[in-house]
Amino acid sequence: MDRRQQQLLSSLCVLYDGSVDVLSCAASFATASTWLRKKGFKANLLRGICPVIIHLNASIWYRGGAILCNKLRWIDYFYFSLRTPIPQSWFSRYDLILCFYPWLHRLLGLERGGAKVVVDTGDIMANRHERTGARRWINMTAKDERAVLESGSRCLAISQDDSDEFRRLYNVQLPVISFVPPDHAKLLEIAQCKRPPRVGFMGAPSYVNEEILRTLADPVFLEYLSEHGVELLIAGGICRTADPFVLAALEQHGAQILGRVSSSVDYYRQISATVNPVGPSTGVKIKSVETLVAGCSLITTRWGADSALAASFPGLITYIDWPVDPKSLGESCVAAVRGAIPRGIDAALEYIQSTTRALNEMLSQ
Repeated sequence: MDRRQQQLLSSLCVLYDGSVDVLSCAASFATASTWLRKKGFKANLLRGICPVIIHLNASIWYRGGAILCNKLRWIDYFYFSLRTPIPQSWFSRYDLILCFYPWLHRLLGLERGGAKVVVDTGDIMANRHERTGARRWINMTAKDERAVLESGSRCLAISQDDSDEFRRLYNVQLPVISFVPPDHAKLLEIAQCKRPPRVGFMGAPSYVNEEILRTLADPVFLEYLSEHGVELLIAGGICRTADPFVLAALEQHGAQILGRVSSSVDYYRQISATVNPVGPSTGVKIKSVETLVAGCSLITTRWGADSALAASFPGLITYIDWPVDPKSLGESCVAAVRGAIPRGIDAALEYIQSTTRALNEMLSQ
């Protein structure tokens, strides 16, 4: 979700030029400082005893929970047994506190800030492993999640599907602020370029992406692509952590394993369609949005692109059923690649402008 953080921080830096403080919970001061400098954000990184203690507690909580819940599976949920509330004076010091992920809201005691606090729920949702069948995620309890949604803070959903699910679970309807790629200007530049007959998948290391690679390694799917002259490209950090046997099976049937790419724009320039056969999950699929802004076609399931995204990019999304049928997936990919033509950028521009405007209005209230 690094790109989502960039989207939110970029809007803050525009609205509050020179007056943005960043509290880094997951990364050390040195790491966070380097990240801000490389991304070009003019923001002050908070330091001192309080930020250090918060960082240590968040790191222990996150990594300890990841080991106990995701790897060892000794517990089903992450708990906040030791909280590190931010100083009460901060609620008077700041006009707005933007919280990235609801677990930080609980850890930092942000319920004391009321409507001054805006919470981006990201791809976090309680009890996901029970509802989707996947356990290897951060998993809050429903009690903690409800406490955030009913705290008086202004909470945002990242997709319409997530907003609808929050309403079903808690009878709370959250406004949707969709994802806009930070490098959208560069993606728009290649949107009208002619592309080679390639379909691609790019993903970060995660359990979900590991499962997608297993789906793409099916010989029926790969042989269908090969028979119809369509090449498959695999890129991203997932190439480093995926099962070597899965990667070998992909290469054996002609897929190119690119590994981590230096530029997502250069990657999208090499493909005419993205295949993202994601199963039940939450959150927006960043690669789906980047694909559409870059003018590529998208083959995915209902979890890979919600109805709002489909409405914004008519004709660019092909939906496939879940569970995925390998031959049908191959047919959809071949049809998308053969039907790929240079597209206009009007739909992408409208999506970017309307989403950015909605986010800025939310943050300036």
